[in-house]
Amino acid sequence: MASIERTAYPRISKRLNAQELAADYRLSKEESDLVSQSSRGDAGRLSLAALLKARQLLNYFPVLNDLPDQARDYLIEQTGVDPQTTFLDEELHSTTLHRYRVTLRMALDSRSFSDGGREQVEASVRDAARTMSASADLINTAIEVLVASRIELPAFSTLNRIAGNIRQAVHEDIYTQATALLDDAARSAIDAMLVVPSDCRLSEFAQLKQFPGPPTLTHVREWTQLLVDIDKIHDPKWALKDISHTKVRQFAAEAAALDLGDLRDVCAPGKRYTLLLCFLHQAQSDARDQLVEMFIRRMRRTQRLATEQLQALREGKRETEES
Repeated sequence: MASIERTAYPRISKRLNAQELAADYRLSKEESDLVSQSSRGDAGRLSLAALLKARQLLNYFPVLNDLPDQARDYLIEQTGVDPQTTFLDEELHSTTLHRYRVTLRMALDSRSFSDGGREQVEASVRDAARTMSASADLINTAIEVLVASRIELPAFSTLNRIAGNIRQAVHEDIYTQATALLDDAARSAIDAMLVVPSDCRLSEFAQLKQFPGPPTLTHVREWTQLLVDIDKIHDPKWALKDISHTKVRQFAAEAAALDLGDLRDVCAPGKRYTLLLCFLHQAQSDARDQLVEMFIRRMRRTQRLATEQLQALREGKRETEES
């Protein structure tokens, strides 16, 4: 479950300075006219003005009593109502407040979440979940789509629940896709990664998590052997060829963060195989990258030494050339 603080979901500021009050709650002449024409009584005018500014600021209609007292007092000054006026009660005046919200939707050319919002959120989150895993990122994607479509944001819990359900469904599709091409031999080889041999105290999975020292020339044979050992297990690239690179890296990181017992406890075989395939793919990539980097450093060193030797030869022959 994502924390609301890690998302772009707008929240009500409880403490505002003069500049923030003016920026967020100042009524224009057109807005003042709308409030006067569409409401009755002091409480009605104050409530409609508060709903209007809150909708513009938050992209949803909050509970009016959640607004800070500073905002209420500032709106009282602008609407000219009695200083003791309070907001309409959500339960006692639900019909009036509903009518105000409908009026503001028409004035702002916006829609409620129930008017097509869920369908847009599900479609956008489903696309994003193929490259993203963090709930906060998926929720931010949904917020961006709703704001662009002028649709009111639902409760944060609703977005959180939709993002979690769709992410799980997308991951299940990826697990099925990644394991569809695995034959019995491949599955046995991957399962063997989680078995501790009798002549060794570590499983293949645990050994692959322990990289053979820093990527220096003295360790080049160990890194080469690591790559050979990885290639012997299974080549994962065909199973993962249609899965985004970002998602492969995310699953690989998830597998690397688990210990042997945690992976064994993964009940769904499809998920377990996918995590291990992504882990193998990332380990292969890391080993190859390190070997290439070591080779490049070796060639740079060779080139530097050759340049120094050439310069020394030139210096040694300079006297002869001048003579």
